[in-house]
Amino acid sequence: MGRVKYRKQKISLTVFYLKHLLLLSFSIIIIGLFAILAFNQMINSNLIYPANYAEKTAIAAHEQIKDADEISVELIPELCQYVVFDLNGNVKSGNIDSDINAAWNAVQESVTSYQGNYYQVILRDNEYCVLKYKLITQYKSEALRKYLPPPQIMFSVSTVLIILFIVIWAAIRFGHQLKAKLNSIIKAAVKVQNQELDFSIEQSNIKEINTILAAMDVMRIALKTSLESQWKAEQIRKEQISALAHDLKTPLTIIRGNAELLYDTRLSDEQKECADYIESSSLQMHDYVKKLIEATTTNDSLQFQRQITDISSFLHEISTQANGLCAVKGIGLELKEEHITEQINIDPEYLLRAVVNVLSNAVEYTPIGGKVKVITYNDAEFLCISICDTGAGFSPDALKHATEQFYMKDGSRTSKTHYGMGLYIANSILIQHGGELILDNLQETGGAKVTIKIPCKFSEGDVAKLTEF
Repeated sequence: MGRVKYRKQKISLTVFYLKHLLLLSFSIIIIGLFAILAFNQMINSNLIYPANYAEKTAIAAHEQIKDADEISVELIPELCQYVVFDLNGNVKSGNIDSDINAAWNAVQESVTSYQGNYYQVILRDNEYCVLKYKLITQYKSEALRKYLPPPQIMFSVSTVLIILFIVIWAAIRFGHQLKAKLNSIIKAAVKVQNQELDFSIEQSNIKEINTILAAMDVMRIALKTSLESQWKAEQIRKEQISALAHDLKTPLTIIRGNAELLYDTRLSDEQKECADYIESSSLQMHDYVKKLIEATTTNDSLQFQRQITDISSFLHEISTQANGLCAVKGIGLELKEEHITEQINIDPEYLLRAVVNVLSNAVEYTPIGGKVKVITYNDAEFLCISICDTGAGFSPDALKHATEQFYMKDGSRTSKTHYGMGLYIANSILIQHGGELILDNLQETGGAKVTIKIPCKFSEGDVAKLTEF
């Protein structure tokens, strides 16, 4: 008997999630703080200029530029660009490639900023010098300024990427740990699925998962008890069927023996025909009993064994069975063959059983004085055997469900000897042959029509074991 192993320090799924969320939040805060400290350290180490560095140098150079005899690049502070206008706004010199209009607007309208750029206007004799700069951190190295984005953008993008990496790592870590917590459920489910029910369920330290595992353990115990009871009941059923089948052999032997004794007397043709029916049916029943005993005493299902069968001899056997069934009830029989193939690859014993089941069903529901008609013909690659009767026909519900096991709800075809197995067995045998059973009603008489379709040719993949019924 399996048992549940418990661990200490159980937590809820909410706490388990919050622990990972707090770890993720703490990691993001640490990364943010580290980025700020690293950024400040680079400023303090003069590796990068602070954001207002260009503005300070521009203000510091104001007087020098104003009093200089001539404006040259050497006078322009680092990180600044310049342009020199005459009093009419014509460009005299400078290195501003774009935003010339914005620089002149700064002169005319005293605008100090435009689209992220800042301007400082220096009035000189008969001209204006305008310095252009940005309030943004910059590398001290000119090469870095040329090939890399500004430090502020670099740090921001790098920080976002690192945080994204941490989030992905945390999600993967959370997934792995949650999977590990759920591993007990997965293992238990797989074992229950495979009906390996004698095992111990090892619980995790998550309360909600333990609740599920406890329920699964109850289910495991109940399922194990149920399967054991079912197995015992199945064994008893097999033993009873085997015993009954064995006991049937005695009366069948007596029937067959008395039928053989009848041959020693003077019999009319009609009596001899009846004796033949008795003997052949008793032999057939004896064979069924033998197979039933074999099926209940072994774990192997009955074998499907096909062979090349002569259609004429097979149809002759059907004719014999049909004559016997119809003669007992006093109903007419019509046999008809149309363009049939000569040989077919079938299991003759089981296919005969299927046909006889359909015939028995037709005879059972045909009233005395009625008629059963058996037509055999080829339809494309199928051999078809249509069995029609003059009974009440199938109800709409029966047309859909009559081939299901134990179906007995057909109000139009009721019988105390009907157990809902005949058409089910016939259909099962035909499925093993790769064929089908088609149910219909005749418009002319209102009776039932059952068509048996069997492929004339078999592929290797059609060879299969016949299931037990």
